[in-house]
Amino acid sequence: EAIFCALLGVLKANLETPPSLPVSHDYINKLCKEIVSVNPDETILNFLLGCGRYVQFAYSWPGAWLRSTMCNGLYYIVQESPFTASHLSDMDYAVDFSEMNTDEDRVAIIATKPLTLNEEWVEIEKGELILFDQGIPHKVPEECFKIEFLGHGLDSDVMLAPKLEEDMRRYQFERSYYEGIGI
Repeated sequence: EAIFCALLGVLKANLETPPSLPVSHDYINKLCKEIVSVNPDETILNFLLGCGRYVQFAYSWPGAWLRSTMCNGLYYIVQESPFTASHLSDMDYAVDFSEMNTDEDRVAIIATKPLTLNEEWVEIEKGELILFDQGIPHKVPEECFKIEFLGHGLDSDVMLAPKLEEDMRRYQFERSYYEGIGI
């Protein structure tokens, strides 16, 4: 809880408007690295942070408690069409996701360990921050502009909107990508 308060406090103190998703990605990643750098051998920091209505961040700095044999990182899997049956790892049970999803559906599942036996889960690298939108992982700030163009960035009824054009120049984002879309 203290880490979330620190993250939000630093963001509020340093930014006049809600940050764009690339700026959020950059700031959160730098803050996590700073927090972990105090005691990297004993720090365990894994979290999911909802960021607006559409996206969430996942950060992993796994570790093990003293005298523990378990290391607790984060894993994810992206499930999309064609959906198949998933066989759970902790019981003899399978769920056929093709019966409850359409060809347009896609979802990312994030957990502290792989939940199924017959699917390839991706371990989030130590110190990695990933933004998920519509089930798609985005690992670097520059990838997050595409999410902003979908209207999935932060918005507020009481604060000014993020200054995307300034952020695009800051990250040297290709001008041809956003010319003519009215920003």
